[in-house]
Amino acid sequence: MNTHKTYPEKLDENKLLEKRRLTVSAVIVNDGYRKDDYACKILLLGKWVRKCGLDAGDKLTVKVFENKIVIEKEKPGMVDPKFLEREQRASDRALRKKLKEMLSPDIFEDLIIKGGEIFIKT
Repeated sequence: MNTHKTYPEKLDENKLLEKRRLTVSAVIVNDGYRKDDYACKILLLGKWVRKCGLDAGDKLTVKVFENKIVIEKEKPGMVDPKFLEREQRASDRALRKKLKEMLSPDIFEDLIIKGGEIFIKT
């Protein structure tokens, strides 16, 4: 028996479904922070999260404004440009490492590796 409630796929993005009041919590984080510093945390938990069209595993975009945070569900297949940049940099580092192993130091010094392409310094 399926007890998993389903909600309509097509939601009106401008229709107010509910209004919730939350409290921002403080979390002491020692890693990278001073001992007396903290990070802020907002916890969204409840059936109302699914009711608004979000479900476990969904990717979200968080837009941060002054005194306002907007959370939106990403469309399936959407690619995060920052993720792509990180992957490209990792790929460039791997390519640079491989070339450094294969080439003599004086030749390697004359190369520029950017965006998966190899250029010769002029």
